[in-house]
Amino acid sequence: MNSAAPAIADGSRIPRKSLASFWTKPLVGLIAAELVILLLFRETALSMLAVWSNSRTYSYCFVIVPVVGLLIWNRRRELIQTEPTISAFGFVLLMVSALLWLAGNIADVQLVQHIALVAMLDSLVLAFLGVTVIRILLFPLGFLFFTVPAGDSLVPLLQRWTAAFTVGALRLSGIPAIQDGFTLSTPSANWQVAEACSGIRYLIASIVIGVLVAGVAYRSWKRRIIFLVFSALFPIIANALRAYGIAALAYLSGNAIATGVDHIVYGFIFFSLITVILISVALHWYEPRTPTPVTRPGPWRAEPVGSATIILALVAVVMVAGSATSLAGFLWSKSATVAAARPLSPPAGWERTDNFDEDWAPNPEPVQARSVESFTSDSGSVSLCAITFSGDRRGVVLINTSNLTGSSGAWSVLGSDLRTVMTRSGPVRISEYVIARGGQRRLVWLWYSIGDHLTANPYRLRAIQALDRLVSRPTEVTLTAVAAPFQDDPSAAARMLSDFVK
Repeated sequence: MNSAAPAIADGSRIPRKSLASFWTKPLVGLIAAELVILLLFRETALSMLAVWSNSRTYSYCFVIVPVVGLLIWNRRRELIQTEPTISAFGFVLLMVSALLWLAGNIADVQLVQHIALVAMLDSLVLAFLGVTVIRILLFPLGFLFFTVPAGDSLVPLLQRWTAAFTVGALRLSGIPAIQDGFTLSTPSANWQVAEACSGIRYLIASIVIGVLVAGVAYRSWKRRIIFLVFSALFPIIANALRAYGIAALAYLSGNAIATGVDHIVYGFIFFSLITVILISVALHWYEPRTPTPVTRPGPWRAEPVGSATIILALVAVVMVAGSATSLAGFLWSKSATVAAARPLSPPAGWERTDNFDEDWAPNPEPVQARSVESFTSDSGSVSLCAITFSGDRRGVVLINTSNLTGSSGAWSVLGSDLRTVMTRSGPVRISEYVIARGGQRRLVWLWYSIGDHLTANPYRLRAIQALDRLVSRPTEVTLTAVAAPFQDDPSAAARMLSDFVK
């Protein structure tokens, strides 16, 4: 075994004792600082782990940290030729990241908090090891952001694309097909393009693989960009082809194959083949890496970073992180302003009924209060759901496709859109959903109210909540949802809802 000390660019050698003296204290300081961040922001870190554990879409995140460690290890020869230094800019980035986390915390947006936590961990590398080290570790530290579970907002778009492509392809193949939102009907069966069928899992996994391959296997930016585009488009098209193939096989076989568990198995086999093709393309374009030594600008310092400097740096980390978490706790300790109750009197021509019609209604958790009522008029019936969210609770999940249609699980979302309607307070931009259960259809309009603001945009709602909490006046949020049944044409239901909400 060759135990010679590593050589630097000018041909000289660095004594191992010198290497240890220059790297030991900064590394110890970095590890201590990272542990401080993980300890003080443990709720955010634990929420990330919970998503990794409970969602098959993001289970790949468990692999990201070991991969990042391997990427850093592969750069060890370049790292030992560098001189770690304390960087003031790293502490500036730490403060910016802490402020970002604070904004996400008081707005109760987990995605922002997760991004900020990873940014804080990365900024500490810059703070304790310096700019030269960051240049070497730029890709591994950037890849670490894939530990943030993100991408659910793409699910409805992918569902629409998959449903539209499948129906078009079936018709071109001579197979009769009808689309009703996310539901497809052929003479042999009805198919629901659910969230699991949107292909979001395979899309995210493919993008992660694409970024890893582009950063490791390619040197040319042209090849990197082409492969990244390919790794993003390929699974989207492949998922649409999978959905078409399953529906076509079921029709041609008289539902003998590609139904039930079969279509899940076929989907797994299909995407395994897709992954093999993706990796084969990557290997075909592989560009061997030629290691280039890091040219040092001058001789090593006479003395490494001192213990006093490391301690001061750790104190700065504790102050920044502690200030962010303490301020967040103080702001959340403020009691929410209870919105003045506005008793609902039925509009002219509408009468309240005793019909208990609740299984369609949104059912988020946790909530302060929830009520569902029904009203009738000469033109039909309308159901109303009013939900109050406490301004003092963290982790409140607003309306999404998983809690939009109540807890029965019998209703499914066929489509969604935005619409401007007139209310007593003026024009309001609301969310519109079409939901179904068997042969029943309902049109649902939904919006939030906080103080004097009415909005259907959850991001705007979170921003208003953050500003209110920042000035120590958090306010309760009310969700209003109205629904009307229809058969084939939702325009009649839209007219009823419009008349009701005015």
